[in-house]
Amino acid sequence: MAQVTSPVDTTGPRPSASATPDILTSAQLHALFDILTHCETYAEVERFKDPATISEYGYPFMRRHPDGTSSYAPDSTVPLLAGLLRGVVLTIPGVRDLPPEFWHDRFQGILTKLSEAELSESYDKGALGTRKTLATAASAIHETVSRGIFGGIPRGVKRNLDGPYDRSKAEDLVRAWEDAVHELVHGDLIDELFGCATNQESLEDHSPAVRASVDYIIIHLATLIHHVFVLSPEGLYLLKLVENVHRLIPYTVIRQTLRIGNAATMINGMVRLLLAKMGVGAISNWFGLTQNADDGMNLLQRIISLVLSWDSSEFRKSVDKVEKATGGPSQEQLAAIKQYVDNHDRTKHEAARQDSISSSMSMIATILKGSNASLLTSLSESQHAQCAEYFTSLLAIRDREEIAKVLCRQNPDLFTKAIKDFVGSFDDMIRIVHEKVDLREHAVSAAETFITDFINTNKPKATPNGSSPNYDANSQAPSIEDYVSLLRRNRHLLYNWYVLHQIASLCPSIRSDFLAWAKDSIKLFRQHQPPPSPIPDPRTTTRPAAAGALTQPLQTLFASLPPPLRSSILTTLDAHAAYLTALEALSLARMQHILDDMPPGGILAAPSPSPSNKKSICGPGMFLSRWQQLVDEMVVAPEAPSGPIRSGRDVKGAPLALGKVGAGRDAWDPRVLALAAERGVPSPPGVGIVVEAMGEGFRRLVGRLIRREGAWAGVV
Repeated sequence: MAQVTSPVDTTGPRPSASATPDILTSAQLHALFDILTHCETYAEVERFKDPATISEYGYPFMRRHPDGTSSYAPDSTVPLLAGLLRGVVLTIPGVRDLPPEFWHDRFQGILTKLSEAELSESYDKGALGTRKTLATAASAIHETVSRGIFGGIPRGVKRNLDGPYDRSKAEDLVRAWEDAVHELVHGDLIDELFGCATNQESLEDHSPAVRASVDYIIIHLATLIHHVFVLSPEGLYLLKLVENVHRLIPYTVIRQTLRIGNAATMINGMVRLLLAKMGVGAISNWFGLTQNADDGMNLLQRIISLVLSWDSSEFRKSVDKVEKATGGPSQEQLAAIKQYVDNHDRTKHEAARQDSISSSMSMIATILKGSNASLLTSLSESQHAQCAEYFTSLLAIRDREEIAKVLCRQNPDLFTKAIKDFVGSFDDMIRIVHEKVDLREHAVSAAETFITDFINTNKPKATPNGSSPNYDANSQAPSIEDYVSLLRRNRHLLYNWYVLHQIASLCPSIRSDFLAWAKDSIKLFRQHQPPPSPIPDPRTTTRPAAAGALTQPLQTLFASLPPPLRSSILTTLDAHAAYLTALEALSLARMQHILDDMPPGGILAAPSPSPSNKKSICGPGMFLSRWQQLVDEMVVAPEAPSGPIRSGRDVKGAPLALGKVGAGRDAWDPRVLALAAERGVPSPPGVGIVVEAMGEGFRRLVGRLIRREGAWAGVV
């Protein structure tokens, strides 16, 4: 999962300083590639706020024409996302059998409805929200995968996976990971791993390189989980959501249903359990007394609706508190805020945000000024803070109601149809597995155990004085080592899973399908075009050199710019290349810090709990720094009625709304931990000039490389 980059070139001839070169070095080209993919991936995520984006996505989503016809958009507005979906996801066995209606009717309809719901933005609330947290995290991971596809893995000499790897040294873990990746992409490691899964119960039995790669993956996964649930201000709230859902899932009933021997009867029973509707509307529709009446909700929808409803009830307490406060905002002021929240006019909301930015006013001040200027003049500082809390709580309530409406109370019910399509596409696979494997014990019970263990790991630890753990100011937050232990204890769910061995050995048709998909998909990561840089990278590694398939197009795009602009961009690229090198060194040092707390045999040999009291709050992974960069650059409204526009960096760890804190309200301070984790992290250089000059051209280049049928032109 860690992003790797080419180092800054320090050898070879340099272009003359008296003239602006039109050819980029390997390091400069890779820095340019990194900047453009980083910005484009998140820009594509942001575009989904517009309901029209999904229609212009291209295959497999449709654009509707006024005459009633439909077609696929020839040029995707989100080419990186579209290419990844078409090249990897749509070819997965089972997924490839989904009917076209699943994509351009069910899935597209749900995404369109969510976009039309005009959900709130972090700018309005003045804090990093849950959706923003997850969106930026997904974008950081997606950019790493896309960069691997376009940059490609250069073919080198065959790697000896049985060589010596010291699993207590970060350099050896990185080398093992790079060796394994090289053999996955250019060698026969995929066939060997499928064979290992067939004949042995543990993939660790394959080779020392694979065992060391497992350590590498577990440390990065643990770091990601720690970042989401501990360092993020939304972590405790997300944990509360997981607990609520976990509490509502009927594991016992699901296990009883899986005990049915006949596969067809079992599948039908499971579908009825999860998707059957029990509302009055469903009965009246079945008898023909009504048409298209509200069918009610199935079990999955009831779980979603109930969890969101619990959340909303917490936020309503905050709303009631402000409305009943002595000396609080007037009824007219609160009514103006409520009217703004209830208005679904996207244009009006965008205009209010732009007005807030241009006038350096808070959203509360902007709303009141737009409603009645006198409401703003009579607003005190304390009343402004109460109005902000009122505004945030109303937005949270409305967001949850809109999400529940789209997923649980929409007519026609696209969510239920999508789930039925998905189950239907995997029907044959489910029948084969059900006949050979005890899913009741090895799937449902194992998943329940893991989630319970995960929740307990996230609970605060006992304080040093031995008192019982509790959510208070002295709570000890989970460390990365705690999550490493969690994943190690449950590694049978990750790759040593007994059911995986059973499926591979007892279900040859399924094994063959997934083997063929894996071998086809991994071809996307092969580098077919060596970068024509005049200063090649002297190191022979699996790392992407330059920009793979985009090397020559980016060189041409850069050469087309005016010389003064090229000169400014070169300065930026050199600074960014140095920044990436510094991030890589920091990531390696953080991994070593974690390994120093483990025994020489590697993290898989570590006893539980860890024998040392040393606890890490920061781990490896360059993607974490890129994720944090997205968060830090987020634009946030001023806190005071009038003041400077803030960034995500300014509101990091800001107090959450009461409805989002719940039982963990007085837990460890994420802001303190986040600031400690960021010590020593280099600041990224400004790259706005690069994005402005070459961002649009890069998007067009990516679009031209993607074929409609889902392949990457020039790569496959």
